[in-house]
Amino acid sequence: MAIPQALALAAQKVDAGELPHAEAIIKEVLKKQPGNPHANHLLGVLAHRVGRTELGLELIGKAIEKLPTEARFHVNRGEMCRLMKRLDEAIAHGEKAIALDPRSATAHSNLGIAYYDRKDYDRAEELQKIAQALQPGLPESLNNLGSIQRGRKDKAGAIAYYRQVLETHPNFLESINNLGAMLIEDDKADEAIKVLLGALKLNPKYSEAHNNIANAFLAKEDHDRAIAAYNNALNLNPNYPEPLLGLARVYREKDRHDEALNYARRALELNPDKAEAYSLLGDILIKKGEYQECEAAYRKALALDENLLTAHLGLGQLRIEQGQLDVAKETFEHCMAISPDELAPYIFMAQARKIEKNDPVLARLEKEAEQIGTMPSQKAMTLHFAMGKAYDDLKEHDQAFPHFLEGCRIKRAKIQYSPDNHDLATRNICNFFSPENIAKLRGGGNQSDLPIFVLGMPRSGTTLTETILASHPDVFAAGELHDLLSIANHPKPGVNSEGFPLSMQGLTPDDLTLMGNRYLERLRKHAPDAKRITDKMPANFMALGLIHLMLPKAKIIHVKRNPADICLSAFTKNFNNSQYHSYDLTEMGRFYVDYARLMEHWQKVLPEGSFFNIQYEELVADPETKSRELVEFCGLEWNEACLTPHKTERNVKTASVTQVRQPVYTSSVERWRRYEKFLQPLMIALGEYAPQV
Repeated sequence: MAIPQALALAAQKVDAGELPHAEAIIKEVLKKQPGNPHANHLLGVLAHRVGRTELGLELIGKAIEKLPTEARFHVNRGEMCRLMKRLDEAIAHGEKAIALDPRSATAHSNLGIAYYDRKDYDRAEELQKIAQALQPGLPESLNNLGSIQRGRKDKAGAIAYYRQVLETHPNFLESINNLGAMLIEDDKADEAIKVLLGALKLNPKYSEAHNNIANAFLAKEDHDRAIAAYNNALNLNPNYPEPLLGLARVYREKDRHDEALNYARRALELNPDKAEAYSLLGDILIKKGEYQECEAAYRKALALDENLLTAHLGLGQLRIEQGQLDVAKETFEHCMAISPDELAPYIFMAQARKIEKNDPVLARLEKEAEQIGTMPSQKAMTLHFAMGKAYDDLKEHDQAFPHFLEGCRIKRAKIQYSPDNHDLATRNICNFFSPENIAKLRGGGNQSDLPIFVLGMPRSGTTLTETILASHPDVFAAGELHDLLSIANHPKPGVNSEGFPLSMQGLTPDDLTLMGNRYLERLRKHAPDAKRITDKMPANFMALGLIHLMLPKAKIIHVKRNPADICLSAFTKNFNNSQYHSYDLTEMGRFYVDYARLMEHWQKVLPEGSFFNIQYEELVADPETKSRELVEFCGLEWNEACLTPHKTERNVKTASVTQVRQPVYTSSVERWRRYEKFLQPLMIALGEYAPQV
């Protein structure tokens, strides 16, 4: 066979994926004609196909030395350089290719991708449009035009290009996948899943489509299906960083921070130059309270991409938690400057400071709200909560509450929560922790007096209470810890559990000692030298009886507050990933009733003095008297710093983060009366616990 025919056959075999046969033909050619540039070029393409791109670059480089005027060589070497993130070389080869063959649509399209990767969207678009003029309807070029619009954050423009590809090439997988990804960004997760399932019918092993389906499930907060789909993508491509980042996001949402951290770090091992991955790492570390490492992660993200909005916003949130409110505001202002079209910085700013009349932040929110009925639901939800907060700051309550209602309606539609199941869980807790069972289990536990538990309904004043205690030099505030409830759900490591309180069946006093040891081991890590450490997880009220048995010398402080004020305060907050009961007024009231009856149960079945009740309204009306009582209950000497908790330098992660930086105030007492006409469903649900109108 003549060499030209042999090379043509080898090229066909490469295209067909018959790589060993192609390699054999090419090597026979090189035996007969060493240094044949076309043979070296094909061998370089083959090397790239089997994952040896560096060798491929070397071989095509040899081909170019022999035949520097062959445009195709420059096209392929440029694409390999692009994939290796050697953009300067990629662009140099691409420019050479279009100079040698100005009629090549493929050469223009490939060069356009290199400029896209450099984020030079104008030059990228120019080249793709030349490619279209040279070969109208070229699917790769249209797909790339869609990606350019995506890079410009023009969702509608990107979707239009991807749909245009699929009109004439319905099986073009990359555009199907890209369309699915854009539909997720456009808050159309259900439609995205249908589109992406079409891609998987064409290619069940398409890992990118599995990853995007997982993203869609994550957007729907269907975490179990998201995990399964991310794992499908990883099983197909273990070196694919995107599903690892997806798993990191899922486990962050599930408050399983160590697992989230592990996945994020694995992704960075595969792609150490991905700015978004460092930003996500920062988001996880801030949840763990590891502030120094968190800041380092955000700084690394910004070193890779100085305008990465998520990293700047993360730094702003970090400053809020550290009490540096002025620095946080400056950070959000910088975000507005670098991303003037983005709403997120204005949302953050509205939460970080009090809104005033003629406030430019409010003006921007109101302008955005003109389109609120047509925007994606996630964006609309956050805007509604921000608008509600802004109008509440201005005391325009009739304007504020409809925004809170609509924000909660959108949020409630996204989450899975059953008030009936919560009612049942509460009854099960009461039934298990009977006087008889408590008596049988008493006698074990760890006798340490290190922990101070501050618990109660969310928004009841637990953060203020903890901060008063944290102002004492002998107390370290560890914040809202998940450790107790984690141990309650899984009392024996490695043993499957049906969850609390069913997990308590069969436990002995010795088991409770081991559980107490586990809890204290985790708690002590927060402050090895502290005399007392607070755990301010409000939901620990569910397991108050377990605390009594597991840590019998721990101090337990129960913060009480007007039921309507608690419920209203929770209803007007957009929590990150918890408090699922708080987005419907009736469900909010039912949850409060369960809480109140459970606290009444603990009062009956536990010995007198097992926990200390403090009323929020009394605390803010007479801070010194009540603070002294708190400190005395904890077995500590009085310290005057407890009278100025707003001056205490500590990190605060809860929804009360900005309020706790202010001196103790009484303006939140009886706040519900400002919204009384809207609260009838709540009052009906509260029943006997509703305050007197």
